[in-house]
Amino acid sequence: MDTALLLFDSLVEGLFLFDREARLLRINPGGERILGRSGRALAGLGPGEVFPGNPEMADLVRACLDENRALVYSGIDFRDPDGKLFALSVSASPVQESDGTLVGAALLMRDETLLKEIDRSFRRADQLATLGVLNLGMAHEIKNPLGGIKGATQLLRADLEEGSPVVEYCDVILREVERIDGLLEGLLAAIPREEVRLEEINIHEVLNEVLTLMELSEETSGLTFTRLYDPSLPTIRGDRNGLTQVFLNLLKNSVEASPEGGRITVRTLVPVGAPVGGGGAQGGAHRSGVLEVIVQDEGPGFGSDVREFAMPFYTTKSKGVGLGLAISEQIVQNHGGTLVLDHGEGGGALVRVYLPLKAGQGE
Repeated sequence: MDTALLLFDSLVEGLFLFDREARLLRINPGGERILGRSGRALAGLGPGEVFPGNPEMADLVRACLDENRALVYSGIDFRDPDGKLFALSVSASPVQESDGTLVGAALLMRDETLLKEIDRSFRRADQLATLGVLNLGMAHEIKNPLGGIKGATQLLRADLEEGSPVVEYCDVILREVERIDGLLEGLLAAIPREEVRLEEINIHEVLNEVLTLMELSEETSGLTFTRLYDPSLPTIRGDRNGLTQVFLNLLKNSVEASPEGGRITVRTLVPVGAPVGGGGAQGGAHRSGVLEVIVQDEGPGFGSDVREFAMPFYTTKSKGVGLGLAISEQIVQNHGGTLVLDHGEGGGALVRVYLPLKAGQGE
């Protein structure tokens, strides 16, 4: 076999050869893998037909031929015919005869999806670590004066006569102090730690408590909540307050994203082939099986930024600070679990929470 042809077919990267009129002459197996199409079916087609839905690729080939110079693009989001998204680095180089005559262009596509995922994971880990330090500092600095405000208000209220209008104001202060204290506890729950307060938990009890709170809220008027529970699920060991915070955050997001008259579905099951979680209080408990909780709404979904939504301080809300999903993910990881953001069939956001079962369960 010709050495050049052997090298062409052996490249892991996708390599495409176009003639002077930008018609595809040849594609290697790496290119067929990225496109999900055979070279025979694509032969003779122009770049717009070879890369449908990705006009920047066609523009790159034509610019290389028109300008007779090499061009390099990185960070291109490429979607194949099945909708799978790749992160690509692409270079287009002119192909010339020995006398410099232009005869075509070679397009090299390097799949950097895995590298991008690794980089995103490192950035998320750094941000979550920073979030933990911020939480500790904020909680320490705020809780001390908060206790003083609460104590002083209780003393003031005790000295007032019943019926005084100031009593009502004191009650408002005390309620707000309790609310702020609860928010601080939510931040503290997201701090990575070796030990989590574990107890036997029926996940359906936690979900029902949260759903009842949501159904009583004025914000959920007109929305429908559907429970699809697997009644055979065993109990798990977990931090009840932390898991309550997780599902409260997820359901609040679904409520805010839902259209008028929309439906929010909460489902539980023991899945097959669930992702393995890392670290946390229960370590490698995934080997004994996992419990899955799905929260799905009928809103606009996560869009193309689905991977960014759980990053600390990333938000698309005008009044949000971007901590809800980041805190929820950390709490789940503290349990040795995994939180996955996905697209629902037919639209909407879908969040999967995987929590480890005890040894011997779910098998």
